[in-house]
Order: sequence, then structure tokens, then C-alpha cells
Amino acid sequence: MGEDALPTEPSEIFELIVKADEKLKYATATKGDVRAEQARALLDRAREAARAIGNDALVTQAETRLTDLGSLGG
Repeated sequence: MGEDALPTEPSEIFELIVKADEKLKYATATKGDVRAEQARALLDRAREAARAIGNDALVTQAETRLTDLGSLGG
């Protein structure tokens, strides 16, 4: 899978969601905004990929995390 290509397997999409979570979990105070933007980009990719393969559960998971990220002010 190339860097610009969307993942096509549910496990790959889930991995994007996990990576987004880790960006936030391990963010330092000085890197919080940068990590939030990186997490948002990963979640957007995960949501787009999940929609492309018709996996509603992963779409919902990505959207939930995006909503949570927005509520954090990220």
C-alpha cells in the first residue's frame, strides 16, 4: 500500500484509527496541536477508506473519534 493509497482491508483501516489514538495519547503539551491535526488526518483517511469498502462500523468508529477530537478542542 502506497502512502497516498487508501487501505482496503478492515484491519488496515482499524490500524489508522489506532495510530490516531496513539498520536493523541503520547502527545506532549508542546506538540498537542500538531498531534491533533495528525490524528484528524489519519481519522479522515480511515473514514474515507471505510466508506469506500462499505464498512459502516469502521465509518462510525472514525466519526466518533473525530467528534471526540473536536470536543477536546483539537
